[in-house]
Amino acid sequence: MTGSDPRTVCTPIVGRPDCERRNLRICMLSDDFLPAATGVGVHVQRLSQDLAMRGHEVVVVTSRRAGEPVREVKDGVVVYRVFTLKMFGFYQALPGPTTLARIFREHRVQLVHLHYLGFMLLLAMWVARRLQLPVVHTYHMTVDHLTQPLLMRPLRPLLASVIRWVCRRFAHIIVPSQALATQLQRVTSVPLTAISNPVVFEQVEHVEPVTKPLPFMVLFAGRLNPEKNLPMLLRAFALAHRRRPGLGLWIAGHGDQRARLEAMAADLGVGEAVRFLGFLPHAELARYFAACDLFVLPSLVETQGLVAMEAMRFKRPVIVTSAIVSAQELVEAGRTGFIVDPVDPNDLARRLCELAADPSVCRQMGAAGYERSLAFSPEQVVLATESCLRGVLRSSGRVAFNVVTFPGRRAA
Repeated sequence: MTGSDPRTVCTPIVGRPDCERRNLRICMLSDDFLPAATGVGVHVQRLSQDLAMRGHEVVVVTSRRAGEPVREVKDGVVVYRVFTLKMFGFYQALPGPTTLARIFREHRVQLVHLHYLGFMLLLAMWVARRLQLPVVHTYHMTVDHLTQPLLMRPLRPLLASVIRWVCRRFAHIIVPSQALATQLQRVTSVPLTAISNPVVFEQVEHVEPVTKPLPFMVLFAGRLNPEKNLPMLLRAFALAHRRRPGLGLWIAGHGDQRARLEAMAADLGVGEAVRFLGFLPHAELARYFAACDLFVLPSLVETQGLVAMEAMRFKRPVIVTSAIVSAQELVEAGRTGFIVDPVDPNDLARRLCELAADPSVCRQMGAAGYERSLAFSPEQVVLATESCLRGVLRSSGRVAFNVVTFPGRRAA
């Protein structure tokens, strides 16, 4: 998942001196982590665990919900949960700079790895700069993600300029697709590395599928928010259902649009064929991946589409829209699935009917998709990330922890 541009190449370390094989001390910051409610949370959860298993000391700072402990150790990862506010349906972690400095010092952190564009990112960047720590950012979301709520739309130009500003101040940026790396190269000269998100499902052949209520089941999984473009999916499904009444649709996830979408399904006459599953833990979602015949990701905004990659691991064909940044990297049209118009329900309905009419094509596409998904294994992702982080430390010359006292504050 790397490109030809030398700034996007991250070469695994082979035959390096022992000093460059020492365990790393990393602090990751993510508004979503455990329990993971988003693809970013799933990514951070698996990456942090895998790095810890490889002997690195990993600390995660994340948001805190009611009843959750302030500090715990989970699968070898030290987890700190900090003061949190819920804004626009998302939990925003808001640690004080003294809190972050104390955590960085206590664990003698060598490198800070940020995973969300939010308030915590700005605070962590300031603290890391004071402590002379290199900062790496994984660019999971764009300004379009951040401004999906209508109240945020007027802020889009301002937020775009802020994102450009922060992207020029990281030591390194990791992106989940080469297409996104190409976009970022236009606004920053910071070194970029394309590393896919990991597919966390393993041994999928042992997953027991749920019972299918109809002969051909379509699955969507994700937030029920505007950027997922679910009204278009429902319109397309209604068109396809008129031609093929044996179609059913599972919608897994929660979000502000659920009541509206349920009403829309009823108005379109497909209320009985559409089932809203709510949020599903990963183990339960796996049973729906195993049972469905086709996965659809109709998003208007998406950097990679981790759930589509997960469906491919279950040997399911995938339909995505051309609005997804990495659509061409993710789906080989006609071989592992299809890429459709994000605003034309007729295009999607045609593909739904086409696949429902020929199960053998579904199986062939699913098998090809499975082979493609092997490139997204957690093992490959963690090795590429580890190599990248070591390279950042080498470039920064960071070998020891710098003790810096904040003006007017005692060292934590």
